[in-house]
Amino acid sequence: MLRSPVVGPVLFSLFILAGFCTPALANTAVDTNSQTSSSTKSVATDRQLAAQRDLYRQSLKLIGNRDWQKLRRQRTQLVDYPLYPYLIYADLIADLRYARRHEVGNYLRRYQGSVKAQHLRARWLDYLARRAYWQTYTEYYDPKTASVSRRCNYYLAQYRLDNKPLAISEGLKLWSEGKSQPKACDKLFGLLIKYKHISESLAWQRFNAALINHNFQLARYLKRFLKSPEYLKRHQLYYDIDRNPRRLSQHKAFNSNSAEERKVLEHGLVHLARRDPNLSLKYWTRYQLSHEFNHRAQAKIVSAIIKGLYQKGHRTAADSYFTDHLSLLNQTLDGELTEWRIRQALAELDWPAASLWLARLPTASQQKTVWRYWKIRSMESNPATTLNPELNQLTRALARERDFYGFLASEKLDKSYSINHNPAIVDDQLLRSIANIPAIQRARELHHHGDSLDANREWAAASKSYQRQDWIAAAVLASQWQWHNKAIAAMGSAKYWDDVEIRFPLAYVQPINQAAKNAGIQNYLLFALARQESAFNATATSGAGAMGLIQVMPATAKSTARKHRLPYVSKKQLHKASVNLPIGSRYYSDLLQRFGNNRILATAAYNAGPTRVDQWLRKTNGKLPFDVWMTLIPFKETRSYVRNVMMYSAIYSRKLGMTPPMLQQHELDRLL
Repeated sequence: MLRSPVVGPVLFSLFILAGFCTPALANTAVDTNSQTSSSTKSVATDRQLAAQRDLYRQSLKLIGNRDWQKLRRQRTQLVDYPLYPYLIYADLIADLRYARRHEVGNYLRRYQGSVKAQHLRARWLDYLARRAYWQTYTEYYDPKTASVSRRCNYYLAQYRLDNKPLAISEGLKLWSEGKSQPKACDKLFGLLIKYKHISESLAWQRFNAALINHNFQLARYLKRFLKSPEYLKRHQLYYDIDRNPRRLSQHKAFNSNSAEERKVLEHGLVHLARRDPNLSLKYWTRYQLSHEFNHRAQAKIVSAIIKGLYQKGHRTAADSYFTDHLSLLNQTLDGELTEWRIRQALAELDWPAASLWLARLPTASQQKTVWRYWKIRSMESNPATTLNPELNQLTRALARERDFYGFLASEKLDKSYSINHNPAIVDDQLLRSIANIPAIQRARELHHHGDSLDANREWAAASKSYQRQDWIAAAVLASQWQWHNKAIAAMGSAKYWDDVEIRFPLAYVQPINQAAKNAGIQNYLLFALARQESAFNATATSGAGAMGLIQVMPATAKSTARKHRLPYVSKKQLHKASVNLPIGSRYYSDLLQRFGNNRILATAAYNAGPTRVDQWLRKTNGKLPFDVWMTLIPFKETRSYVRNVMMYSAIYSRKLGMTPPMLQQHELDRLL
């Protein structure tokens, strides 16, 4: 066994680069994600690999220029390169026609299970469907990888090929989903409707599913399939419950105790609890006697009623009802509502109530660092427990954690933070095994060429069946390849948190140092932002549209660049560290200035927006200590985000040889 957070260059050349070849198209070996054939293994030198990479880059240009003849000649020199299948794929996709079906079949067999084989199958099936080659479609269809659109086309093919019973039964299953299905399903569904295969009961089933999914447009559409007065009456009643949950007063109308009816009642009672919790409680008292709600549904309804009562000012009643249902709520919701109640106590600085509800947390939740910290704070705030020896014991135990609250506990004891670095133990043979997986080889090369989308796909394909030690080995490899976001994620998948070198890399050192200097902020803070925002993935794009290392929104980039006269032309530039870091760091610096050089507030604003932080500050009106204010941030993501950035900044400062406190004195002292 080797303790090897870093793999040396000699080992690297011997086994990290080993086996970097894939079967030629003429080779009959199957290329899978989990094993390699001995005939494909070779030791590629650095020079050979560099030459192959250069030739592959040239081939990509030929693809861009659609110079297929030259590409076919040139790719013969890349038969042993991991990305050789990508060149074959590009050729096939550029000229996909029925006459090439045998080439397509050969590719699918020889690269079976690979990412590009799945892509080619999908493109080929779409081609066959557009041209109504239904028999061939059924021959190439794979149910394990088929999308909903291709499933619909498959059963349409079966219908056209006179296998109508199968097409109808499976088509009805697809139609009955409580959501709108892809446009590709329209032809199949049209046949089901035309020949009256959709029963009223099936339409009613789909209506209920759509209503529960809040798909009201689909729910309205489904009314056309309902003919009987009973169904039409219930359709209107159920539909009205969402808009006016007081219709729940019509108890006699809800008498079936069906799963669908219970879902509608649950939905209505939760909605009503937000508007009129007392009325919701009244109806719930009756419906829980007439209907058999499962524990999760009960917990959801009771939770909504408790929150409604509390927010309407009926706190004593809310707490009493909560206490009566504590076991159900803790077991079903994992203490989530109890945690909410603790935050309400903290908002009032009601330390006795905080202590009471902390003690009512499930045992597992009480071990979370956040609630261990608040137990300490509640004991500190109670004159009866400030001298209790347990207080010092709890603080010392918490200070041993590498955690935001652990670092705060260390400050209380005036001791150094517990970084707790413990390098992962990695076995040579396992490293070689992971490095020789063809999909991992392809992933590494795609990452090298900047194709992050396909690199991520290959990595995911390779790691489907990883065990814990496999993930750790993969993390070591990714770290060696400077693929930091994958190394960090792999350690997370392994739940191995103590290899601080891999989990907190010093990446993009020069551009981060320069951007921090120009923006007038600490470099370790910028490292922390990059670690939290993208895990050092320069090509990251969030669902909201934020881009790059420190996730800058294009609109923010445009206004910040204009304000500070920074070069910026288009949002694509935000994937470049040389553009992203200067703009993002200046924006963060602006937030610091706006919020009185308070990094807690600036960091919250960087995540949730400065307008929201202004709103939260107006609500608390300068009455709360920093830690209470952080705990009361309405968004769970932002609460975690601020804690992480502050903790990460402390870790990075120490990696850079500095020992500033995680929070400055003015940040600790200011009431928010």
